[in-house]
Amino acid sequence: MTSPLSLLQTSPYLSTMDPDMPPPVIYLSDTFSPSFPIQDPPPPGTNFGVVGLDRNVVWCADPRMRDLLRHCASAPIPTATAAHLFRADLVEEAVRRGWLQDPDSLCREFHLRTGQIEVTAHCNWGCAFCPVATDPKPRETMPMDLFEEIVQKLVDLGTIEYVTFHFFNEPTLDKHFNERLEVLASHSMQLVLFTNASGLNENKIDALKRLGVLRHLIVNLPSINEKEFADLTRSRTYSRSRANLDRAIDAGFPVKIVVNGVGQELVKNLSQLKERYEPLGVMVEPTMTCDRAGDVRGVYLQDVHVSGQLTGCGWPLTHANISVSGDLFLCCNDYYQREIFGNVMDGSLSEIMRGDVATNARRKVFGVSEAEDDFLCRKCHNQTLDFPGREFRPISTFG
Repeated sequence: MTSPLSLLQTSPYLSTMDPDMPPPVIYLSDTFSPSFPIQDPPPPGTNFGVVGLDRNVVWCADPRMRDLLRHCASAPIPTATAAHLFRADLVEEAVRRGWLQDPDSLCREFHLRTGQIEVTAHCNWGCAFCPVATDPKPRETMPMDLFEEIVQKLVDLGTIEYVTFHFFNEPTLDKHFNERLEVLASHSMQLVLFTNASGLNENKIDALKRLGVLRHLIVNLPSINEKEFADLTRSRTYSRSRANLDRAIDAGFPVKIVVNGVGQELVKNLSQLKERYEPLGVMVEPTMTCDRAGDVRGVYLQDVHVSGQLTGCGWPLTHANISVSGDLFLCCNDYYQREIFGNVMDGSLSEIMRGDVATNARRKVFGVSEAEDDFLCRKCHNQTLDFPGREFRPISTFG
């Protein structure tokens, strides 16, 4: 008997790669620079590699294994048929590795690496490239007891590398900012702080230095020109934001400036900011300005609509997106938090992430189930096969 399972299907979390070609997946959500699948040098006779949820490459010599995974990728097939076509021992190995699974179990796995915590729902900018510009949310702040419960549950997972405090907001406006740093420090949890620097005053910088929780500081600075800055951000914090940024640089923090924009405006602003800040040891890079699945219009509108089966995305697997009220939702582009998995007060994060609601959402994201026409991901650039930052490329999407 090859497997106790009567039907098998290839995990949609798998991609394949050739040993002499660039990998088909890249991890752009890592904060300072892109990262790639983890791989040892391919041994002699290697035919292809399998990249899984853990980002590790497993090299394979038998090309029939790739044929097997491709054959079982689009729909379940009987185990006996797979064994007849591709050898029982090959099927057994694929099942043992988790590459072939019970179709009912697909997309129940996850591997959360970050906790994206919306500590406050307020932003004092209204950037042209952000939904806040046209539809700001009511001001709301996460209570400290809820925050402490969230951090404890993230710690309990044992896989979280860092947390953030942002979701279309400005974290340094949070009245509990320093208290939250104390909580992180008590759990030895790292913070990646995304900010416009307007509230990153000396007191907060001192707290970050004293507590040692800051992993990276990511500063949104779209232009070095004050008038253009005001036009892009609809704010008057130019002088304050730049002064606070300079203090953070002087404090020795690892700083990256991200530059939003499109076209020649972006090229010009990026060049000017690089000239000013790169000599100080600051990384300056363009960020992937997008229309947030259709919620930003004008020159930023990408007008994406993906038809048919969706093609996978890393956000619902690797990032716990948690709202100011404790709801666990789909991803960073879900501005209105339409796709909610549950609330952190309802149970452990593992229970919520393995629950039917979260699993069914991921099945849609990865094309295992048909997504509704108005499903958020159908309008997202992450679902286009030519998107350069694909963290997953299911085997079923390869020709």
